[in-house]
This record gives sequence, structure tokens and C-alpha cells, in this order.
Amino acid sequence: MDEAFGDHPHSRQGYLDRLRGFSTNAKLYVASSALGAMSVGISGVVFNLYMLEAGFTEDFIGFFLSISMFAAGAVALLAGMVTDRSSRRHTVVFADIVSTMALVLQYTQKEPLLLIGSQVFAGVSVVFHGVAMTPYIAGLTTDSERAHLFSVAGGFSLIAVFTGNIAGGLLPGIVMSAPEVVTLEQAYRLTLLLSIVPLVLSTGLVVLMPPDTAQVRAQPYGFNHVQNWDFIGKYTIVTATVGLGAGMIVVFFNIFFKGAFGLDESTIGLIFGVNTVVLAIGNFVAPALSDRLGKVRTVVVTEMLSVPFLLMLSWAPTLWWAVLAYVSRTALMNMAGPVSSAFFMERLDQEERATAIGVVRTGDSIARGVAANIGGLILASGLYRLPYVLVSGLYVLAIVMFYAFFHEEDEELRARSSATVTREFTEEELDIV
Repeated sequence: MDEAFGDHPHSRQGYLDRLRGFSTNAKLYVASSALGAMSVGISGVVFNLYMLEAGFTEDFIGFFLSISMFAAGAVALLAGMVTDRSSRRHTVVFADIVSTMALVLQYTQKEPLLLIGSQVFAGVSVVFHGVAMTPYIAGLTTDSERAHLFSVAGGFSLIAVFTGNIAGGLLPGIVMSAPEVVTLEQAYRLTLLLSIVPLVLSTGLVVLMPPDTAQVRAQPYGFNHVQNWDFIGKYTIVTATVGLGAGMIVVFFNIFFKGAFGLDESTIGLIFGVNTVVLAIGNFVAPALSDRLGKVRTVVVTEMLSVPFLLMLSWAPTLWWAVLAYVSRTALMNMAGPVSSAFFMERLDQEERATAIGVVRTGDSIARGVAANIGGLILASGLYRLPYVLVSGLYVLAIVMFYAFFHEEDEELRARSSATVTREFTEEELDIV
């Protein structure tokens, strides 16, 4: 037990020390993940604001964003099955190329049908990238480095998101100083096109990695290997309920701050950056809290504590109150994510985990797609604060269901883990966490 929690040599190494000891393939993966995260950080600040400047309404933006979620939900199960039976590196590279082409269309065209079509391809490509990358990297790395690789990659990715948030806030103002740029819409568009550069570099690093050999698993397509349908179904219901709430607000935070407080993109980028730092701190705190309370109680406590901050967003009279509520809600709600996912993985058999992840992602994506449309319609009506009241109710419902479904199993898992000396996450667990 001591070795697992502190006396192992790796536990005394910092991120940079661990990175130096990684193989070339592991380092390429860390760099690729960070570059992709930086691209997301930039576009996350700017894209919705660009759509507003381009003349689209909030309800259309909600519908547009939901398209990728519905597409992801539709192919999540298929993506897992196909990826296990093909070259994972080829899948990642092809998905990234399709995603890049879709983003170029979104940042240069304003025809609604073209935008909707590009969003379908964006959603599908993200799913295929997600289900292929983790098992591909797991197959290229050693047992000793794999235990820390995903943690290090996650840490650098959070730093990259923070950098992207700040850059997304500053770049439009910098671009506006160019004589050829005369409107804010043009400045947003050029910023978004610049955000594609790190994404292209990220794909280039994957190309430098060695090819994998396609390995077809023995089992046929289907669900005969899944045994715990009752547990998977309950967990999916809870996750979809959370997704129904989150989809109504998470993709619209920049519109909320612009509409409710009149903020510009630089201030929104700074707020998003601070939020990323606090989120990273919360992710480090969550495992220790889980050791003390148990996984189910940790999820229930942290998510329930986030609800008052959601309600605070619905009435916050000043920007400072709103920022405090936004950052606190994000940290508390997302602290529960890795703990909940670890609980989900521990309760499943090894051979059914990938399919179970596909089921959960399908339910979550579809719920978020529905919610994005609802959130967009509410914002288009000028009711920037109403969604937070509605989402608070959905979160409370999800928390109550989670406790009712799983509180007895938490004690069983804690008893089981106390008899276990050490344990490593599989690639499937790391993929969802």
C-alpha cells in the first residue's frame, strides 16, 4: 500500500522529470495533446462570439452546436467497434484531417447548410479520435511510463487550455491593429483560423509516431459480452441527466458573460483561463477526498456543493459574484468527474468496459444535444440567467439518483480496495477519465 501511495520512485518526480524519462513516442503524445488543447482553448473563447458577430442568433448557435453532439451520440458505439478492428493511428490521423477541414469550413463560410454539414463531420471525427488515440498510445508505451503518461499529458493539456484561453482573449485585439482588418467579425475569423495551426501541428506529431498493426478481436460485433446492463443503464441515466443540464449552459458561458455583463473577448478569455487553473487544482484534490469519503459520497458532496453556485449565477448582481460562482461551480462539478468514472470502471468487467463507455457517451451526447437547443432558445429570448435555475434542478435530480442507485455499492468497493495492494488503470479507464 505504501508503494502505491508515496514510496514508489516515480511518486517523487515532477512532471518535467517524468517527461524526460519518457520514450520518444510518449513525448510526442504529450506534445500532441497539448497542442490540440491549445486550439480548443482559443476557439472556446472566440467561436460563439464570432457567430454572433456574423449575424447568427443564439437559438441557431444552440442548434448548430447540438449537431456535433447528436452525431457523436449516433456513432459512439460504432466507433469503438470499428477502431478495435483497424489501424488506430490511421484512424486518429484521418479523424484529425476531417476535423481540420470541418473547422476551416466553419471559420470561412456562413451558409447554414454548409455549417451544419461541417458540424456533423466535426462530431464524428472527434469521437473516432477519442476512441482510437488512448489504446494506440497504450500499445506504444512501456508499463513503467504508462502509469504516469496520461496524468502528465492531462497536466500539460490544462496548461495549454489556459494558454489558449488567454490567447483567444488577446488575439482579436492584436489582429484588429492590422490595416486589412476593419471589423470585429474579421478579427474573430482570423483568430479562429490561427487556432487551427496548433491543431495541424498536433496531427503532424501523430504522423511521426510509428504505425500500429491492426488487430481484430475474436468476438463478433454485438453485445453478448456485456453482463452488467442494469448498472450501465442506471449510470447512463444519471450521466444523461447531468448532460441535459450541462449542455444547456456549458457551451454558452461566453455568451452569458457577454450578454449579461457586456464583457469583451479579452476579459472573457481571462475568466476562462482562471477557471482552467482552479479546475486543475480541483482535479488534484479529488483523489484525496475520494480516499476519505468513498467515491459515491465524493461525487454526491462535490456535485451538491456546486448547486448553490449555479443558483448564484442566476441572480449575481455584479461581475465579481458571477465569476466566483462560475469558477466555483466548474471546479466542484468537475472534481466529481474522474471519481465517478473510476467508480464506473471498477464496477465493470474488463471485456465490457469499451462498450459501456460507448453506451454512456451515446446517452450523454444526445442529452447535451437536446439541451444545447433548449439553452440557445432561452438565450435568444434574452433570458441569460434562467438556464441556471433549470440546470440546478436537473443536477439535484441526478445527484439524488446517483446516491439512490449506488450508495450501497460504494461500501463494497471500499472494502474490496482495502484488500488490494496496488492497481493501475487500464487504457479504457484512462480514456474516460
